[in-house]
Amino acid sequence: MAKRKIVLLVVEGTSDANLLVPAFSALIEHRRFQGQEFHCDVLTAPNHSGEFYRSNGFYPADNPSQTVRELVEHYLKDRDYTWSQLGHVLQICDLDGAFTPDDCVVENPAAGGTQYSTTGIITRNRTALVADRTIKRNGVNTLLKFSGFKKKSGRSTLMIPYRLFYVSRNLEHAFLGRIDNLDARHKQSGAIKLANRFTKDPSLFATTLQSLRRIHGNPETWEESWRYAMQDLHSLERGSNLAFVEPYLAGE
Repeated sequence: MAKRKIVLLVVEGTSDANLLVPAFSALIEHRRFQGQEFHCDVLTAPNHSGEFYRSNGFYPADNPSQTVRELVEHYLKDRDYTWSQLGHVLQICDLDGAFTPDDCVVENPAAGGTQYSTTGIITRNRTALVADRTIKRNGVNTLLKFSGFKKKSGRSTLMIPYRLFYVSRNLEHAFLGRIDNLDARHKQSGAIKLANRFTKDPSLFATTLQSLRRIHGNPETWEESWRYAMQDLHSLERGSNLAFVEPYLAGE
């Protein structure tokens, strides 16, 4: 039997990979899931190129699909894999309220970090956050039109399908309803606990994904889920469209 091709999950941090890779592996057993982390928001990376370089070893491109491509190249090189071993590249981003009106962003120099609610965002530096939101919206719109990576393989051309998915403010907000800012240790421990629950009971993971879809507009399609996320204050609300990963991989 031919070896299963890799479904590469491109995520922002270690906790995302530690939860989603084992959970999807248990849910969709006929696929081979692996993860690659950015340790930075790829969609706002051009505004933080120095930080991105220190975390990933290369500077981000203006076009986010090129940045994702380079990260995939690093992933393949580190593991001595080839593009032909990839089946799909799925990227998961945080919405971070990016599609709410800018007048929902309020500056408070005394704020202890960026604070989110279902009606607005409080930040110490409004100008910087508004700039990040603008480039993030543009990046999402670019990636939603991007269908995959072309790669020459001898005389033929490989096409590795790509699709962008979201969780609401972050993984903890979507899966646990947490609205506070957790440190790395608590993010990790929470992700590992959830991963253990979902791998022991994959149906619980499937049920959770459907619940997150329903509370975020109850969309019937991936395209509809993004339209909903971009309306009104929905990008501040809890939810996710990860329920559409399984039908996408099944070719539906």
